Amino acid sequence: MAETQTQTDQSIRYFIRPTHYFNYDGEKREWNLEIHLPGVNKANITAKFLPDAFLIEAVRDQAKYRMYEYFPFEIDTDSVKANYENGLLYVSGKIQDPLAKAHDIKLT
Repeated sequence: MAETQTQTDQSIRYFIRPTHYFNYDGEKREWNLEIHLPGVNKANITAKFLPDAFLIEAVRDQAKYRMYEYFPFEIDTDSVKANYENGLLYVSGKIQDPLAKAHDIKLT
C-alpha cells in the first residue's frame, strides 16, 4: 500500500534534497525547473509557489524529498505549470516584469 503525504515524520527515516536543474531565459522572461523524484507516486507530491520562493515535498516509502529555494527574481505565480512523468517533475513559468506595476512620475 502506498503511503500518503499525510504520513508522520516518525515513519520517515531518510530526508533527501532532490537533484534538480534550474534554467531561465531573461530575454523571454521564462524559467523552468527539473526535479528528480524517482519512484514517487504523483499523489505524494506537493508543490507551493510564492513570487520569490518555492517548496516541493514528496514521500516514497521511508524517504521524504524536500526542496525549499528562493528565485533570483519574482515569478508570475499564475503562470506556473507542472508535469510529472517517469520520476521527473517539470515545472515552468514566467518571470514577472519588475516594472509591470511601476507608476509614471511627472517631471516638473
